[in-house]
Amino acid sequence: NVVCKQLGYPNALAYKHAASFGQGSDQIWLDNVQCSGSKKRVHSCSASSWGTNDCSHEEDAGVVCQSVRLVGGTYDSEGRVEIFQNGQWGTVCDDYWSINDAHVVCREMGFGGAISYKTRAFYGAGTGPIWMDDVFCTGREGRLRDCRFSGWNSHKCRHAEDAGVVCRGNVAFSHVFNPNNKYLPVTNNSLRKQCRCSIGWRLFFQ
Repeated sequence: NVVCKQLGYPNALAYKHAASFGQGSDQIWLDNVQCSGSKKRVHSCSASSWGTNDCSHEEDAGVVCQSVRLVGGTYDSEGRVEIFQNGQWGTVCDDYWSINDAHVVCREMGFGGAISYKTRAFYGAGTGPIWMDDVFCTGREGRLRDCRFSGWNSHKCRHAEDAGVVCRGNVAFSHVFNPNNKYLPVTNNSLRKQCRCSIGWRLFFQ
């Protein structure tokens, strides 16, 4: 949670051990990291002395940050699709919305795929920005934001056209987390070259 919030995301979906996203090559700066979840920067968490570790890069830690959510459904596996951009949750317009788009959303959230897709604000109209329109996913993308679309906040829609999905109820993170996908777009220079050993690495839900 601390790493994701430091990078501008609301929360973490999962934490990863054993260099799940590939091994780094630079200095291992942090080991035995323990965060309460309320810290604003991972540097402020309890850890061994800076640069002191007994790790190899085979133990590099990773996170998967939350950038999509489902709202308004009866179950966690269904709802209106909302995406986090520029520090704010917003919706997706249903123009060209398809089962391939739904598959990408569901897999990004850790489900095995989609059962169906919904249009015309099936789960209720959202509020705030409509971040995406004319979305076109092949179904192989790792994240919704990697799909082709008209551009952030570029749309011709109303919230009556908010898109939704119904995901398969079984969580299947093995479909999502693999070394070839880049679910943590590191844009903070202070984190880009700092590998963290995965010993003591865990996730605190709030």
